[in-house]
Amino acid sequence: MPITKNARKRHNIIDGLLRSHRGYTIKEIAQQVNEQLEQDGDAPVSERMIYNDIKNMQEEYPVNITRKDGRFMYETRDESIENRPLSEEDRKLLEMGVQTFSVFKGSALFRKFNDVITRLMTGSVLRRLHSADQTRYIQIGEMAENTGHEWIESVYQGITEQQALRITYKSYGREARDITVSPYLLKEFRNIWYMVAFDHADGANTGPKIMKLNRILRIEKATDAYIRDENFNGEDYFKYTLGVFHQTGSEPIEVKLQIEQPLIELLAENKIHPSMEIIEKTSDAMTISFTVYDSPELRARILSYGAKARVLSPESLQVTIAEEIRKMGAVYEV
Repeated sequence: MPITKNARKRHNIIDGLLRSHRGYTIKEIAQQVNEQLEQDGDAPVSERMIYNDIKNMQEEYPVNITRKDGRFMYETRDESIENRPLSEEDRKLLEMGVQTFSVFKGSALFRKFNDVITRLMTGSVLRRLHSADQTRYIQIGEMAENTGHEWIESVYQGITEQQALRITYKSYGREARDITVSPYLLKEFRNIWYMVAFDHADGANTGPKIMKLNRILRIEKATDAYIRDENFNGEDYFKYTLGVFHQTGSEPIEVKLQIEQPLIELLAENKIHPSMEIIEKTSDAMTISFTVYDSPELRARILSYGAKARVLSPESLQVTIAEEIRKMGAVYEV
């Protein structure tokens, strides 16, 4: 509700009293407010109005007002309605951010994020966010049981501070081992978090590798110097990737597919890859091209379209897909 001119005048008087931090009763606040209103030629207000003003101040401004032994004061001495409040648009954006970021609820990163928001929004918006009846207008897909998100903060700090990390890492089918890495990038794919990092045990020309965060058992800061790969470009690292597949030193391939109904509009709106272009399109068929690494993810994606997608080029990919289809057919022979 918009604050009227008279209400704002009362709020300013009450603000000055609450900032003194000695504490005032409703009766004392009403008396001083009415003295000022009388001097200004305005009508006095009731104690009930003063009580509502205090309530409204907490809803409209980023302040917390406490009551102790019937006396009202600000929770901290640096609070005031003169501090620049968040606009309603700002509050809505922060509320959306909190709801979106709640996918990490329970992690140390979320607790720190929540603390920052608390200090930004010590008024009514945060209380509404935490209330039991708060409606969630943004629903995030449930995270897998072990996404690795508990290590995001440590890895992120390593990246931004260029700090080498000593981690205990358990690769699939292998025993856990201690390795030192220099982290470069964080990547999320299908609710699993990945780290692109240089393994100090590898040679200088091997390039970074991709590691799953949920395979990390422990992280601590390493004493080794951080190793920078001058050739690494985070913006381009996954440029030709479907999912998280990446081959250092490999060249991408240009893939051409012929798509049939009912997949035409679906793939026209939801590109297989950012590089995808529509070469030709009719009501019955569509020819597309995109440039990616030849990877298991690519082959799985094409096979998922069944008979509605046909590889036009390269020939090597045609052969691979055809062979996989023959093997699948053999499995289901009756």
